[in-house]
Amino acid sequence: MFSAREAWAHGGEGVGPGAGWTAWNWDPLLLGCLALGSGLYARGLLALWERGGDGRGISHARAGAYGAGLLALFVALVSPVDAISAELSSMHMVQHMVLMMVAAPLLVLGAPGFVLLWALPAQTRRALIPWFRKVETWNSPWYLLWQPVVLWTLFAVALWIWHVPPLYQAALRIRWVHDFQHLAFLGTAFLFWRVLFDPLCRLRLSRGLGVLYLFTTSLHAGALGVFLALSPRVWYVDYEATAPFWRLTALEDQQLAGYLMWMPGCVVYAIAAAVLFSAWLREPAR
Repeated sequence: MFSAREAWAHGGEGVGPGAGWTAWNWDPLLLGCLALGSGLYARGLLALWERGGDGRGISHARAGAYGAGLLALFVALVSPVDAISAELSSMHMVQHMVLMMVAAPLLVLGAPGFVLLWALPAQTRRALIPWFRKVETWNSPWYLLWQPVVLWTLFAVALWIWHVPPLYQAALRIRWVHDFQHLAFLGTAFLFWRVLFDPLCRLRLSRGLGVLYLFTTSLHAGALGVFLALSPRVWYVDYEATAPFWRLTALEDQQLAGYLMWMPGCVVYAIAAAVLFSAWLREPAR
């Protein structure tokens, strides 16, 4: 459960290192969603492979990427990372980075939409396939879910707006706001990475434009990290009550969070851009 978060948000004391590293979030709804996501994917994958042979459509590597994405969600939302994020801005940053830069792209690589379609009964699947094919066309009203400028903007807005102090502190104090914050981060990140790495869709961004897409994202994300790291004042005053339990001042904790977003965070975009650039160079001239 959210015991550590709720304890200090309602006037209690922080748990500190001793209890923080043993606090797990066994929320039944969260665990049920993770179990459902893994169970349906496994069912769809088995049906797909039984139909056309092991590895048909979705390779073992892509299936493994989806599993790794679920594991990343477990680490971010169930492990003590979640409880400690209620007390340290730096750990909250780590949690958000795992959601947006690790879990989301790994889930995308597993092509969950395609696989989950195979988890449905055959009659339902046949009825939905034409709709899915229509969605993945340039003239579909759903094209906005593939439009790179729109997705880039959604990702940027989610990242910046949830770091505005009133919204950020509301997420610390109110459980449903906290849950919505995580859904916003994961959802916009999934759409952001899908336009780059979806293995089956025909609407993927070209690799050359993908490098620019990632580079510009690293610029604005890095700028937010710089603002956090170099600010002379504390943005999130709620951490003033809990950071000292970890032998940090709230400002030191905030600076660490900013450096994490500024440097390791931007390295993720740089690595992804390098992979795309390398693949772009290997493409035959057209």
